[in-house]
Amino acid sequence: MTKKRNVVLFGAGAVIDWGGPKTPDLTDFVRNCGFYTRDGKTRITEFIYNKLINAPGYDKNDINFETIINVIEELIVYYANHGQRKKVPALMKPFFSPNFEQEILNFSVIGGEIKQLYKLHIPGKDDEWALMNHGQETPEQFFLQQLLAHLLTGITIEIDHYAYHTASKSNVITESNKEINELFQDWIHLVNGNDTLRMYTLNYDRNFKILLARSKYQYEIFEGFDCGDVVGYTDQLKPQARRILADQDSNTHYNLHGSVFWRVRALNQYQLELPEFYLACGAYLEQNTNEFPTFQSEKGKTVFLTNLITGYQKTQRAIFSPFRQMQAAFDRDCIFCDKLIIIGYSFSDEHINSSIRTALQENKNLHIEIIDPSFKKNEFDLMVMLKIFAASDRMYSDFPKNLSENVHSFLSGSVTVHAKTFRNYMEDTLKKASRSNFNQH
Repeated sequence: MTKKRNVVLFGAGAVIDWGGPKTPDLTDFVRNCGFYTRDGKTRITEFIYNKLINAPGYDKNDINFETIINVIEELIVYYANHGQRKKVPALMKPFFSPNFEQEILNFSVIGGEIKQLYKLHIPGKDDEWALMNHGQETPEQFFLQQLLAHLLTGITIEIDHYAYHTASKSNVITESNKEINELFQDWIHLVNGNDTLRMYTLNYDRNFKILLARSKYQYEIFEGFDCGDVVGYTDQLKPQARRILADQDSNTHYNLHGSVFWRVRALNQYQLELPEFYLACGAYLEQNTNEFPTFQSEKGKTVFLTNLITGYQKTQRAIFSPFRQMQAAFDRDCIFCDKLIIIGYSFSDEHINSSIRTALQENKNLHIEIIDPSFKKNEFDLMVMLKIFAASDRMYSDFPKNLSENVHSFLSGSVTVHAKTFRNYMEDTLKKASRSNFNQH
């Protein structure tokens, strides 16, 4: 019998019950983190936030931690030069003059002279431990890269609190998590059975692979690297790009936006500037690195490569391996799967939305389940209809139906929305299955 293919996409809302940070919490954290402006009182991130709030057309609902990070990423592009021998400024630089440099660029070059190699004095940081550039970065770019590394380190620590997992200690397999862990394990076994399970996450953890590998059902899960639920303390595992593309039959867990347990090297094994990603045991703290991998994903746009894809440069960063192969696998799985379950996803990433829209157009037998307690709030449902459902030729064939207070049907029943938390959805699904089995007997 041919196995069915079930795809599960996890957004930020899927890990809340495991201690995953909510978007507003990360936004508050980022606003109060990082270097200060020249007044010595205001964080640069708070300065950016206030600038956006006061700009026409923006309000608080439009701005979160990714918006702030994206501004910093775009400033890195603006201030970066490109080219090996002849240094050429960013394409946009000749056309615009910044009006914020006196506030944001709060640094000086140690020694006062910009040479090929230099260090920066950044207020609040000890000059003794100042990083040295690698001969490529402009001082402005180097300062902003250090700021971004500082912010990503803080986010990594927040993720590590609930996602740390080694042979000797785990924040995933704990007594306090026992109930929610077993709930998830039983739910996966119910909805997937012996079919092919293809999990994709937009979060930066390995939790759901770990839970299934350690469950009584003993799933074997491939995450793009050759390892079990535990990664060795000294391991530095390279991604298996060939298998990610070719293997369509294994159960998988792919981090589409990277992981705190991934690392990125600025130089490859031949000491050339071709960045490489690999998986390690512990979380990678960006601010502890002594190198900042950069690459031109588009001509004239130098991006700072990190193990976490956040902000709004996701598509530009996702061209690198293994992001590229994992996105291709997600694209293929959506088109050929039998069921797509989307949990706690905000539908704000266009490269993800594109795969879902294409699946609705090409996969006529696809059933989609969306789990999000906020679906009927703040016109979220209207946004999803316009961004996703409008791609289907069934958009106007039937009106949406309310199956119950929190369950809604769209596109002639091909999409079911559960306006519930992930925990409540899993509990209700298992209870319904239990009642059905009881009635049959």
